[in-house]
Amino acid sequence: MGFSPQQVGAMSLWQFMACADGYARANSQEAAKRTNDDAGDLDDLRAMVDAAPTYLH
Repeated sequence: MGFSPQQVGAMSLWQFMACADGYARANSQEAAKRTNDDAGDLDDLRAMVDAAPTYLH
């Protein structure tokens, strides 16, 4: 992915996994282009953010 060990060490697990997922999607020949059909993913993300504890806001 191109990160140095220091950059990886400074990331949270969530940040690293998001980078790994994005890298895999961007470099996969089987990855489909995003369409409006993927709107359910955004709704799931919004629900997760809305459910976050108030100290994270």
